[in-house]
Amino acid sequence: MWIAAALAAATALAWLLRRPSAQASWPRIGFGVALLVFAAALVLQLAVDLGSGHSSLAISSNPRGQVLHPVGLRTMVVCYLAALAASGWGAWKLLRRRR
Repeated sequence: MWIAAALAAATALAWLLRRPSAQASWPRIGFGVALLVFAAALVLQLAVDLGSGHSSLAISSNPRGQVLHPVGLRTMVVCYLAALAASGWGAWKLLRRRR
């Protein structure tokens, strides 16, 4: 996930420094590739969590957010699938050819 964050940050920094024209496609491609790397990291983490039988996700049931509890397996899978769907859709929208 750090690689995806670094790719997105590098693309954003390069875009801010060079300010490409509206027709430039490289920022769109850079962010699309970052989303694909993020999705791959999510798949890998989901496989690790399912293989180990416990979740690496922790959420707070306290409104003040002081105590974190591990989430159940079903909740973990739903969270991962939602993040995968969002990142996959975003990557598809960014990387598909424009006509």
